Amino acid sequence: MLIDVFEKNWIDILCQRARQLPASRKMYLLLDGAFVPRLHRRLPKENKELLFAALPGCSEEAEDASPFLIPFAPEDRFLKRLLGSCNRWPMVSAIETPETLGYLANRMASWCLVEADGQRFNFRFPDTRRLSAILKALSPLQRAQITGPATCWSYIDRDGRWRRLDLPGQEADLVVTPKLDERQFASLVTDSAADEMLAMLADRGHKVFERPSRSHALVTSALRAAPTTQSPDGALLDWCEWLWRQRHLHDDSDMRPVFQAWFDEYLCGD
Repeated sequence: MLIDVFEKNWIDILCQRARQLPASRKMYLLLDGAFVPRLHRRLPKENKELLFAALPGCSEEAEDASPFLIPFAPEDRFLKRLLGSCNRWPMVSAIETPETLGYLANRMASWCLVEADGQRFNFRFPDTRRLSAILKALSPLQRAQITGPATCWSYIDRDGRWRRLDLPGQEADLVVTPKLDERQFASLVTDSAADEMLAMLADRGHKVFERPSRSHALVTSALRAAPTTQSPDGALLDWCEWLWRQRHLHDDSDMRPVFQAWFDEYLCGD
């Protein structure tokens, strides 16, 4: 489990928003099947769109891990029970748009693979840990290409609560081969660094996922304080491990001297 327990009334909040939508807009859920494989199999074929299905040579195994879109109806009790499987996984988004399910799926499917530095890779925008940084990194045109006339993209954040991203609702043509420039790619690599560090701390036996949002905030703060270009191999992980053991969040302004004191002692130990 990678994020905090969802707030108790998270589905009720979703139902209330759906009921308040004007008739011209619909709400669709975007669920990242990578975290609960085969979840889509519990839904009828005519009521879902698998984003990976549009990719060449998509296998059954890939479909089972695919992000997928489904319409959200507040009265659907079966869907509410199914959503219980998503608790504590960064996999739930709600998108408000006038587009049909099929057209929104085509729009988003084209962004499942993007090109950067001459290579193509899986663009993890359905992972809600990545979503905010992804939309921030994209240009206005790229955001319009992936969201189109959608006016709101809500998602369950690391603390288990809904976060709302208001969108301009701009029409844009579908893009065949999305591309990221060097700056965009670098910003997304930086955004994922704390999660990669948490995974390595977990490999060292630390229970960093008991309170994931707090652990992520602590490691993020640790990485901001450390000048990576001056650190020897392994030092960043050791620094994050030391700070995680302290179990105390510092203000960013206080972190640099804490790091410097630790680093001086670390070098002496070597």
